[in-house]
Amino acid sequence: MNATKRKFNALLQGLSSPRPSTADINKDDMNAPPRYGSSLATNDEILQKRRRLGFPESTAPTLYSPLSVTTSFSDVVLRRSAAQSNSKAMSHAPAKYCPGDRDELLKRLATFQDITDWTPKPDKVNENEWAKRGWICQGKEKVRCVLCHKELVVKLSKNEDESAKPSAALAPSEIADALAEKYSDLVVSSHQQDCLWRKRGCEDSLLRLSFSNTQATLASLRQRYDELHSRSSALPYEFNLRLPDDVNLDDVLSQLPPDFFTTPPPTLDQTASVDSAQRPPNRVALALALMGWQGLIDSRIGAVPNSASCHTCFRRLGLWMFKSKEVDQQGNVVVPAPMDHLDPVREHRLFCPWKDARAQSRSALTSDKQPPTLSTAWKTLIQTIKNESDLRNVYSGGQSRRVGELRNEEAKSPSSSRGISDSPGSLAPSTPSPRKSMPFLCVSSPPETLTSDEADKVRDAKDKERWARLRKVKSLFDTKGSKKFKREVSRPGTGHSTQSPSGK
Repeated sequence: MNATKRKFNALLQGLSSPRPSTADINKDDMNAPPRYGSSLATNDEILQKRRRLGFPESTAPTLYSPLSVTTSFSDVVLRRSAAQSNSKAMSHAPAKYCPGDRDELLKRLATFQDITDWTPKPDKVNENEWAKRGWICQGKEKVRCVLCHKELVVKLSKNEDESAKPSAALAPSEIADALAEKYSDLVVSSHQQDCLWRKRGCEDSLLRLSFSNTQATLASLRQRYDELHSRSSALPYEFNLRLPDDVNLDDVLSQLPPDFFTTPPPTLDQTASVDSAQRPPNRVALALALMGWQGLIDSRIGAVPNSASCHTCFRRLGLWMFKSKEVDQQGNVVVPAPMDHLDPVREHRLFCPWKDARAQSRSALTSDKQPPTLSTAWKTLIQTIKNESDLRNVYSGGQSRRVGELRNEEAKSPSSSRGISDSPGSLAPSTPSPRKSMPFLCVSSPPETLTSDEADKVRDAKDKERWARLRKVKSLFDTKGSKKFKREVSRPGTGHSTQSPSGK
């Protein structure tokens, strides 16, 4: 009876109390620990009982801890970001076999840029030859194939192999040549038998730089200039440079667009760009940018303030080695630089298209003789700037120049206009138009008295005659008109003609 009363009172209290909302229920369910058969108190009792009976704690069963299953919003975000980073890393993984991809070739070349892992090698076994066959630098003088994962240690110097005894029969140069020849064969033969890099590697012309898009070429030049200009304190003086004889910075400055130094690229800070735009151009930074150099950016420490690099051959250049340490007010060198001068072209690697004309060619050359038509990348860049300047001048002052050329043509060949006016067809109309009467003016008056309006009328008359001839020539190549003409007049008066004389 008492139990029934208690249940009835609890039911009444439940009816009178407010009903909890759905959000509160969900929140309580998320924060509440999961219900299992044993609670924390029961777990402690079981452990105490095992201690009394003498069982070791190492054999005690591991119960599920409710704290480890409590999931918070931060844990969900961290798991999601970790999954996204893993998928992003997998998507940017290097390709296994891509002999025609220039970007992948540059990625493999970038693994050889650390001089502590890879020292300079002869031309036959340099880093370009290994990268073209799918090899990357794995460690200290060690290469690995990205496809078959075969590894090879490249040892060419005597210090790397001290146990080897020098041969008295061979000179050191002969030994070095023999080793280079052997490793040049191992570049291909060290791959596994079924490896695709063993069958075909990258072409020699894959490193070629493209200058077909003039806007992109100028934007890339401006980016290299800005990176070097930000290191102006470390740049050498202009007299420290040894530029090629074909390079004239004054001509290049006059041929660049007027807004080349004033219009900042989107990658730079606007305030810094405005300050630099008010200064005169940095000639040393422009000269190095024309030769393919730009600021060095390390993947671990970021921008290096006193170094430059080439993003094609990955050659690093310490600018402080070529700058005179002390110069007086008259420009005389008081304390010279560690290096005599800086030759921007010579500092590139031998396979770099900024230095080698063969690498800049469209196809690989088999003969050792270099044709005179080939040019390096910096020559092509300067020629591209010159061509763009010529086109810009033509578009800006083309109208006045064209009128002057037309006047000169009329002065040199007055017989053409006289022939048109004396033809029988020109006398047929009773009321000639003003445009057709213009040739008579050209004959009666000297060519020097032609005004600009008269020259325009003469030009329009010639243009109309030229377009009439072009339309006539075009009609001869019209396939539809020629077929229709053949159907109508090929067999006149025969039974094969089914059309009436009027047409359809």
